[in-house]
Amino acid sequence: MFDAEIAATLLNRWIGQSSTTELGAYLDLLREGNLDFVHQSGRVEDAADGGTFNIESLVFVDGSRTLRIKAPDLAPHWTRWTAVEPPPAFNPEAVVSRLPFTSC
Repeated sequence: MFDAEIAATLLNRWIGQSSTTELGAYLDLLREGNLDFVHQSGRVEDAADGGTFNIESLVFVDGSRTLRIKAPDLAPHWTRWTAVEPPPAFNPEAVVSRLPFTSC
């Protein structure tokens, strides 16, 4: 099982059971569970129709990734978190070197 699968399950459970939508609190819980990751977020604009998509992603040291998407023009809320396996030619050193902290 990859770290992203664990994280996606926990994030979806916590978000579904909580009234708070502040992602930082959930990310802190993942870190307390010794899951090392880089948090990424961004926005993609469709050149054809001008639609906007917000993307949020967590990249884990095992190369797996969990992500969610929000398309404000189509739906007001984020999708559930989903896990993505690492690519076959994954280089773990590339992720570890970008982590803002080191684990003990």
